[in-house]
Amino acid sequence: MVLGKKKEDLFFSMFRDFAGSIDEMGTSLNSIISNYHNVERAIADMKMTESECDVKSHAILNELNESFITPFDREDIFNIANQMDDLADYMEDTASKFRIYDVTTIKSDAIEMGNLIDDSTSKVKSLFETLPYSKKNDETFAAIIEINRLENLGDEVFRRAICKLFRNESNPIEIIKWKDIYENLEDTLDACEHLADTVRGILVKNG
Repeated sequence: MVLGKKKEDLFFSMFRDFAGSIDEMGTSLNSIISNYHNVERAIADMKMTESECDVKSHAILNELNESFITPFDREDIFNIANQMDDLADYMEDTASKFRIYDVTTIKSDAIEMGNLIDDSTSKVKSLFETLPYSKKNDETFAAIIEINRLENLGDEVFRRAICKLFRNESNPIEIIKWKDIYENLEDTLDACEHLADTVRGILVKNG
């Protein structure tokens, strides 16, 4: 029984560590968008963190392959690890778009979405910090609800941003660039919500 508890604690610890890196990437992405200086260095740093997230994802899957005792169904742990990795990929890809498209001026709607992403990844971190104790308190579900709220706000900002882009921008190249960037930002918020909803489903199933 002690051995089983240690194995469960190991997975929770690995999730928590992974979520910490995701939160770091969310803060970095928001900083790139909000401050927009030393962009090349900031993007390079995000790429390094994303590579570390790849390693953490593989470590979870390797541990899953070697473990007989897990806190949740094996498929659920697999899905969590992959969705966390996808979220890290979305953020790194979003940051790289500013360099690829040689963006020189940041739009206010992008800044707003960057703030929402930062808040969402912070809640992802809170979610996994409280996950081991989710049966004893409501903090995990509170984090999930907040992530969903932030994603809904992101949808509103995205629609407004696209509307303004097509209404006010006459340069077709700028329209293509910023439409893609806005979609990446929205995809990142969607990935946060998808991860939160997956965890909620697991908790309901195991409640």
